[in-house]
Amino acid sequence: MDGSVPADELDRAVQRASAIETGRRLAVDMGYGDAQRMTPYNCALAIRDAVKGVSGITYEEIKDLDVIKREYPLLYNSARASFSEPSTWPCVVKLEYRSPAPAEVQEHLYLVGKGVTYDTGGITLKIGAAMRGMSRDKLGACGVAGFALATALVQERRVNLSCILAFERNSIGPNALLPDEVVVSRAGVRVLINDTDAEGRLVMTDPVAECRERIMAARAQGDSKPAAIYTAATLTGHVIRAYGWYGATVANGPARKGGFDRRLAVSGLA
Repeated sequence: MDGSVPADELDRAVQRASAIETGRRLAVDMGYGDAQRMTPYNCALAIRDAVKGVSGITYEEIKDLDVIKREYPLLYNSARASFSEPSTWPCVVKLEYRSPAPAEVQEHLYLVGKGVTYDTGGITLKIGAAMRGMSRDKLGACGVAGFALATALVQERRVNLSCILAFERNSIGPNALLPDEVVVSRAGVRVLINDTDAEGRLVMTDPVAECRERIMAARAQGDSKPAAIYTAATLTGHVIRAYGWYGATVANGPARKGGFDRRLAVSGLA
């Protein structure tokens, strides 16, 4: 034995490394792009161009404000102050990845990404130097897009993905969302607005509800494949207060019982 790596194993390692780097580059280029270059629509365009022609992944975008108002009312209301300038209008991007080997699929992951291309805090204005760096408040959605692209490039056989990326600019203006407003979500739940700088949960809540609807529909049709919903967000102030300058995985009861948060944390350290 000369200790050399078999050629096919080396090829797979190179393919995997290249795929991860391609996905990472998409996430970083979008996420660290300034707010004027990476508006909601430009983020959508960057993702569309990146996944074009990649096997197993499909792209859909929703830009019609009437559709967003009906399907994602919390996102719509959070983004209201941006409507005065068409270049900053919100949009929703959906990515679907399907394994090339359906019989080998072990789980279906639903990923929701926060894509706030600039977060002023809205009427609950960020003060002092707190607004610096808020063009990176879209990195949750950008990371999900990069992960989906990398998954498709390696042609992962054990998982299917459904990703919903909610892009908006949390602007200030005469039509801005206000504290004390009550907004009805996609799921019919009334949401009392206390702080417009809590826009991350607004933009992700309706996509999470949609993912839940899809899982329930799949169950009704006899699909027993394990499924889980993950949200991805960055620049979340309370995470910093709770954990310091580190990433955090926070699970609800069923996810904690299933060890989803531990699996994710361990994977991130690998």
